[in-house]
Amino acid sequence: MSDTAMEAPLLNPSMASDLIRRLNEHIGYNIDIMDREGIIIASRDTDRIGTFYEPAYSLVGAGAPVASVSPDGAHPDGVRPGVYLPIVYRGETIGVVGIAGNPREVEPVAFAVKTSVETMVEHELYKEHTVRHQDKKNLFLNYLLYDDETPRPVVEGLAAKLGYEPPLLRAPILLRLPAGTDADEALGSVRRNGIHTSQDISCVTPDGAILVFKVVRLSGEQIISRFEEQTSRFASSASAIVRSCCGSEPCRVCIGSYQKEFKYYRAAYRQLLWLAERFSDRPPDPAPVFFYHHVLEYIASRVPRSELCQIFGATVDLLPQDFLFNVRASVEALFESAYNGKEAAARLGIHRNTLTARLERLRELFGIDLRSNAHARDFLSMLARYLQLPGASVERK
Repeated sequence: MSDTAMEAPLLNPSMASDLIRRLNEHIGYNIDIMDREGIIIASRDTDRIGTFYEPAYSLVGAGAPVASVSPDGAHPDGVRPGVYLPIVYRGETIGVVGIAGNPREVEPVAFAVKTSVETMVEHELYKEHTVRHQDKKNLFLNYLLYDDETPRPVVEGLAAKLGYEPPLLRAPILLRLPAGTDADEALGSVRRNGIHTSQDISCVTPDGAILVFKVVRLSGEQIISRFEEQTSRFASSASAIVRSCCGSEPCRVCIGSYQKEFKYYRAAYRQLLWLAERFSDRPPDPAPVFFYHHVLEYIASRVPRSELCQIFGATVDLLPQDFLFNVRASVEALFESAYNGKEAAARLGIHRNTLTARLERLRELFGIDLRSNAHARDFLSMLARYLQLPGASVERK
């Protein structure tokens, strides 16, 4: 299931119109989809289709992550207030989605729509691929990863034909390969090795990573430690095989939550993609990253922006601006290092005394000690998540 067999990921009017139709079933705002040249190819307002839209064209040209048009002031004919975001597939901007309205009000909706559109694009391209390659394995993977409406008996029946036993516990493991690595060759080498069993379900994802739903054997005591031991051993061996056969740099390995029923595989895969995206800007590390270590952050990421603003906005108003630039990174580093000061400082690339000074500043401002107060840790972890949002640390100042 290599992405090399796919056509170039281009938004076409038919696909874009279908995306608009589906989104309009749940969203009351006007949505426009533009191609890379700024031409509106789909819109709730059909009279706009085929017209040039300058904000979209400028967004693509600038390579910006977001653009907005304020309701204040004069605008060229046809330009409406709203928020505009790039539609990205495999790192390439293939179009722009726009939500009309006051930018401060529609921005959370715009980011949600962007995610939905990118997911739908990936799904549609994957379906085109499986239509061209009507083999049972691809259809089965399509059911598992993208289609949550397929009846359970159909999925289990196809699994049985492929020889997969439904009751087994499997954990999704994602290997992000270095640029230039032949993903099909790498997966083939892993499959030929004894670490990959006949009950493991594996494929190359549309973005060129290796995905393996690895069977794990868990019962009795020490469930989590045994789960981490088994999956880490597989991840280490698979990474070594990839480097040996392809001569590549180390892989970034992310490990998701184990599941027993096929109907939950899609959710586990989406969680894994969230985890991989979160660590995408960090250099590969021999140790895998576990989704279970970041559940609180994931749950926080599902909370609507408006809720986070209501919870943390007033607190941000009370904090010095220079403090906000450091608190998020410091709290995240401590969280990821189990509050080991030495390791956290190393992650931040600062001296341990500098981190100690930051923690002392935290204690002075909040009157609580992050190192000894579990409730403070939860609060500050969520605050750090809020500060990750675009403009969160400055929009209320």
